[in-house]
Amino acid sequence: MELRRLEYFLVLARVLHFGRAAEELHISQPGLSQQIKVLEQELGTPLIRRGTKAITLTTAGEVLREQGERVLAEARLCVERVRAAAEQPGGVLRVAYTRSGADLTMHDLVERFRLRHPTVRLSLSTAWTSRNLELLEADEVDVAFVRSTVRHRAVESLVVATEELVVAMPDDHPLAAREHVSPDDVVELPLVHWPRAQGPGYHDDIRRQIWGERPQRVVLEQPDAEHILREVTRRVGIAVLDEHRARKLCPPGVCVRRFTEPVPTSTLVVAWRPNAAQAPVDRFIELCQETPGMTS
Repeated sequence: MELRRLEYFLVLARVLHFGRAAEELHISQPGLSQQIKVLEQELGTPLIRRGTKAITLTTAGEVLREQGERVLAEARLCVERVRAAAEQPGGVLRVAYTRSGADLTMHDLVERFRLRHPTVRLSLSTAWTSRNLELLEADEVDVAFVRSTVRHRAVESLVVATEELVVAMPDDHPLAAREHVSPDDVVELPLVHWPRAQGPGYHDDIRRQIWGERPQRVVLEQPDAEHILREVTRRVGIAVLDEHRARKLCPPGVCVRRFTEPVPTSTLVVAWRPNAAQAPVDRFIELCQETPGMTS
């Protein structure tokens, strides 16, 4: 079965009119009718019922319409990928950034990769940890930056950066007079945090290091650091964040304090599916392995 004839049939199946289908396909109506007859002969079954005023699809025609759309879409995708490979002999690398790692080493790694492998086309997107892992497992991206070590047998991960966690509080808070605070100083304070669903592993790492088995007094959840710090200015509660983001986004009226030893930390991790690894993925992971896993 030729894809050209399949395309003719699908247009006809959509408009159910030889004249309109022929006009859309830019061929003559007799030519379209002949191509449909050839397709029916190839498949050994009628695909349409030709009435005096209208045409309808047979049961076989309905099946071909449903399955044919998928076949044609796959064929077009195949053509696009072949052409992309011809235009980009180094292949394509699909990378998902994590919003919370914008001030760490993600962008530097991708830029170094681009300079080192200029023939590889980069396709970049940004989401949050749990969404990035969904995209990775669905083969919608090749590598994903996430905020915790991945415990999944189909995914491998590598720590590419580590930084301190700090506490943000109103600048007139009693703890603001201290240079460092301990977890015991903050565990009972009202907390503005982000939803665990955005990154369960990251969320649990923070809780384990600071609260341990003690309960958190989460009074409000916000989706990102900007909104969290805004709530701190309103004295809704304190917040625990990565140092880079906390200091970069710190609004007037908020101060940032470091923790006492042992200092709690967070990690930036690159994750990939080893069974689906291709040359661009392998080269990107090699570059990441050259990067010290510590960001001060």
